[in-house]
Amino acid sequence: MTDTLDYQTMTHNAMMSIVRDALQSVAKDGLPGEHHFYITFAPQHPGVDMPDDLRARQGDEMTIVLQHQFENLSVSDLGFQVDLAFDGIVQTLRIPFATVLAFFDPSVEFGLRFPANQEQMLDEAPSAPSSAPEDTSENTSDNDEPDAPEAEEPRTGEVVNLDTFRDK
Repeated sequence: MTDTLDYQTMTHNAMMSIVRDALQSVAKDGLPGEHHFYITFAPQHPGVDMPDDLRARQGDEMTIVLQHQFENLSVSDLGFQVDLAFDGIVQTLRIPFATVLAFFDPSVEFGLRFPANQEQMLDEAPSAPSSAPEDTSENTSDNDEPDAPEAEEPRTGEVVNLDTFRDK
């Protein structure tokens, strides 16, 4: 037994259960109303199962949208699987919850970030090039500023402004 309660881990687990519960609800009953999800994850993580050609086109982060054109969503305690079309070709993605970096539902302005997942993945992947996060994806300008403080001091999950992730 430790001398302190690990509130950071408890908070992370509680926030991830929100993502899991939302996805399980959608898998069972479909998306209600105007709800839709932006889910950002680390496609290069070895736990992510996706076609190699699709992975090769991604940087350290990939955001998928679950709105109108997705099929066969299934959810387990450890992750989820979904079929999405990329360039007109349906591809199956298997995404462990441990690789999820952010979850947003713009219809209700709800969002979660999981910097602990990102820090853990960086620790697990010493062979990953250190400059890759700066040279990839359309989110680079949005992520340049927040990356520096996260590297200096670990942060827990937080609610973020969705305008950061909207196309302008």
